[in-house]
Amino acid sequence: MRTNGFVGLIITGICCISIQPLYSQSDLPIKPSNESEGVFRISNVSEVYEPSEYEPAIDAVSFAPASPRTSDVSPIAMPENYAQGEYYGPVEEYTQGDWIEDPYLDDTVYERLGIVAGAAAVFLKPGFDSDTAFFTEDQSGMATITTSNDFPYNFQSAPRINLGVIDNEGLSAQVRWFQFEDNSGSSAIAPSNFIFFNALPTKTATGGISAGGAMGDYMSVSSNLKLYTIDLDLSQELNFERWQTTFGGGYRHASVSQTYRAEGTASGAPVSSDVGHRFDGDGLVVFAEARRPLGIFDRRSKGTSSVSLISSLKYSALWGNSKYSAEDRTPGPTVAIAQTDIKKSLSIAEVQIGAQADFVLQTGALVWVRAAWDGMWWNGAGSASSESGDLSLLGGSISIGMDW
Repeated sequence: MRTNGFVGLIITGICCISIQPLYSQSDLPIKPSNESEGVFRISNVSEVYEPSEYEPAIDAVSFAPASPRTSDVSPIAMPENYAQGEYYGPVEEYTQGDWIEDPYLDDTVYERLGIVAGAAAVFLKPGFDSDTAFFTEDQSGMATITTSNDFPYNFQSAPRINLGVIDNEGLSAQVRWFQFEDNSGSSAIAPSNFIFFNALPTKTATGGISAGGAMGDYMSVSSNLKLYTIDLDLSQELNFERWQTTFGGGYRHASVSQTYRAEGTASGAPVSSDVGHRFDGDGLVVFAEARRPLGIFDRRSKGTSSVSLISSLKYSALWGNSKYSAEDRTPGPTVAIAQTDIKKSLSIAEVQIGAQADFVLQTGALVWVRAAWDGMWWNGAGSASSESGDLSLLGGSISIGMDW
């Protein structure tokens, strides 16, 4: 299954849904506590705001919480029709676009439950400890020459989506989904010299198939890989000076299935082999993410940059069932079948390193775009031709998301 169009549709949908509400303006003044973080925006004149004798007649100040992924500084943005272009606040003077800490506002607790969402197009290439498609044995000379033919894999796109809620203290609950699928194939035809084409061993009584023995005999093999993960997790975002971090964990369900099919002829007689194994498991997942602003393209007088380096680590331990089935057809005709179902554990490690650009809107929403290198290691997932060994997925990703 190719997911290029699906990924594009997801990202386009999120953009279309989110653009309109993100740029909407609200004229109602909301009074947060001085310890809250957010965007303090000058709104239209409010009837409930009455300046004191020594303060200029300013417009009402509204509050829209910024994402906890920003720092503890807050932007002051002026209305477009504000002639002077400056806000003379109760304490000191701020020019349009300045970011300040603890603006002087009444102490009122502000509770917020916002939305966090993201979608990514991930481009990955599978790798295996052993990924042999078939062996060839050339017995035309004095000595037999054996050659291993591996499956050729290329980069494939895959979707990754997250959706959840977040409060103004940085506590978030999210659902995350990732899916990947790829397939490959290889083939060979016997030339005039004497060549055997041997498929890989199976758990059946015949132990697999062999093709070849005469000119024109052939071997054709194909493989298919499907996997996905679903996470339900809680996370907390914390700031340490200019470092912004996230720590979390929760529940993960994962599945990986791989199939191997070989068919050909042995001295003109048809032979075939169908093999597949699948793991389904549940377990725990933990993760950590760190961001470091670079100070590039910073439009604010102080605070974090709109461009940051970002890195994340994720690890999950899973326990579940591994099912194996094989069917070999050899000349005769003879059909041999084997099936197993065993308990198995599997672990997944994930790493991401890249850069992220943040765009904080006047409503307080944070829109971000990220480009990163991605790596995933499924320890014990095996390959299409074997239940043992590890599976790696290496590549990159382009992500877009928002905290609102």
